[in-house]
Amino acid sequence: MFIGEKIRNLRIERKLSLRKLAYLSGISSFSYIANIERGVVDDPGIKTIIKIAKGLNISIDDLVRNVDI
Repeated sequence: MFIGEKIRNLRIERKLSLRKLAYLSGISSFSYIANIERGVVDDPGIKTIIKIAKGLNISIDDLVRNVDI
């Protein structure tokens, strides 16, 4: 599983819209998260991963566990 797929699955599991996750993560553009989920952005960077993990209310370890590099 790739990071974008994992983010999408966790977001849907938590019933969060892209806009809500962007808000909770402190990321100004929800389309950036959409691009990560679709694989357009395949290496979002550690700062973005940290923000998204906070928005999903999970640890960074949980977010990246079992993710293909």
